[in-house]
Amino acid sequence: MNNVIIVCDDKNTSEKIKSNLILLRKFDSIHTADFTNGIDIIIRNNPQLIILYSNTFDEKLTEFIKTTSSYPILFITENLSDDNLLSLYDTGITHYMLLNGSQTEFLVKVMSCLRHGTEVKKFARNKEILTQIGIFKKGTDFYSTKYTPAVFKSLIKKYPQTKLTIMAIAPDIEIKNKYNLELLANILKQNLRNEDIIGFRNEKIYILLPNTNKQGALDVYNKIKDLTAEDFTISAGILEIEKNMTYDFISKKIDETLADALLAKNSAVVYEDFSTSMAMNWLDKSNKKQKNFKLFKKALIKKIETAIAPAFFQKQQIVEQRLFEVDTDQFTNEKESRFTLKKEGVCSIFEIRYPGAVKINIYTYKNVYKSQEPEYQSYNIHDVNEKLISDLLNKFIKDFNSEQ
Repeated sequence: MNNVIIVCDDKNTSEKIKSNLILLRKFDSIHTADFTNGIDIIIRNNPQLIILYSNTFDEKLTEFIKTTSSYPILFITENLSDDNLLSLYDTGITHYMLLNGSQTEFLVKVMSCLRHGTEVKKFARNKEILTQIGIFKKGTDFYSTKYTPAVFKSLIKKYPQTKLTIMAIAPDIEIKNKYNLELLANILKQNLRNEDIIGFRNEKIYILLPNTNKQGALDVYNKIKDLTAEDFTISAGILEIEKNMTYDFISKKIDETLADALLAKNSAVVYEDFSTSMAMNWLDKSNKKQKNFKLFKKALIKKIETAIAPAFFQKQQIVEQRLFEVDTDQFTNEKESRFTLKKEGVCSIFEIRYPGAVKINIYTYKNVYKSQEPEYQSYNIHDVNEKLISDLLNKFIKDFNSEQ
């Protein structure tokens, strides 16, 4: 039996709508209500369909639809602008029609709403089963920690010919006590597409975005960040998946990129593949002990171009965007490269020096105002890549943030 409730403040209009339902089955139940008692009647009767009539588009109508949007809603009115129509669908109606529409149109849309309600209930039952057996994380529509890797690995193989981007989101470390997973889950469900896939793993949320490039993913992050800003801040790593990337590579790089974003706080970092293969060709490992200055200089220039300068630039951008109280400066040349951070009472320097042999020396000054000895590290030139410099800078920035 279908249980239908007509909500309308005008009795004549309510009767007109009711008269069009004569072709429903014999045992179908039809109730009428107005906006004053409508919510109570809906709760008591648990209808399969709400037919809602209004010519006034105000906050009262919006709140009524939001409150009852878990049920299929056929909205009926006499006049409807495009803006109001989009707003109604966004708020939660299932279908709409004008009051002077034909009885055939009316019945077709009623049946469509009823079918939609049946599909929604079927999905809810399936989701409950998947949650009970652990595939979905309870309280969300996310794949659980146990199943996210397998699901994502399978889906990445499924989309080899289309733009596919993965985004990892996590709350910033300092605000974890304010973090509300349920709120974030609701925001994601309301602002992502049906085709977007969400997984949960180790307190991080992973989102697969089909037919989306890295700029599109960045737009999604900025929208979500704005919606959570009053409650907590989030950071994100973004990686546009390419054909030759394996799942293990993707998983590793997206976590590294998210770590960079969390270090900068309330920001997104996009993975860029700065290939170091050309630089490697300048100096083979078999030449480690050969102090050929010309060869070293060629290798050094390539390392500056492909590893050091990109890492310095990316970290400077992150710091300038997110650490407003911090002054930053950086430069690179064939003699030395330096990355400097300053705030009140603290000046930290990350310095790379080139002694002319087949190596580079890195000196980290945590606070030059305290006349501390620098930390020293040395690396063979062929072992230097953007990831190494980026990781060292991440630690340097983190140490700087902890300095008082």
